[in-house]
Amino acid sequence: MEQLERRIVLVGMTGVGKTTIGKILAKELKMNFLDIDHEIEKQTNLKIKDFFKIYGETEFRRIEKSTLLECFRTTERMIIASGAGILSDEEIKNIILNKCICIFLNANLSTLISRLKKNLSNRPKLSEGKLEEKLKQMYIERINDYKKSHVTIDVDNISIPEAVSRISKALIKYEKYNHL
Repeated sequence: MEQLERRIVLVGMTGVGKTTIGKILAKELKMNFLDIDHEIEKQTNLKIKDFFKIYGETEFRRIEKSTLLECFRTTERMIIASGAGILSDEEIKNIILNKCICIFLNANLSTLISRLKKNLSNRPKLSEGKLEEKLKQMYIERINDYKKSHVTIDVDNISIPEAVSRISKALIKYEKYNHL
């Protein structure tokens, strides 16, 4: 699997573990790791929640898209932890699904709620109103795009090392059947 040349993009709902799992997976596969939200924070010198407050979601999505497109211009092998709404842009969705290996980290709403209740500070779309209702609406809006991913890993009730192990096994299978 060390020969893997395509980028791997982790998608899924807020709180599913894209960043945590992505860092460990990148280390295991000897690939670079990029967290889109972290890159945006570095570029703008603002936390995501502050950026949303000042500039709004439309501007965030514009910067998110340009950040992702910029990393696609490099030849680096990398794991990318995307923002939860990354597939809402048709151009980005097409690039991810056609030029990357897209892995959907799936968790049920109760898992996400229990994880997010403790940490809403940098999640602007969830910080106001009822968490469960907002998450459910976001999930409904995004699930059809997430399901287009090449690989789906259910991360409910499993440890981070187990999730990484399942992804590694799924990548081997994917690589075998898709002749990467």
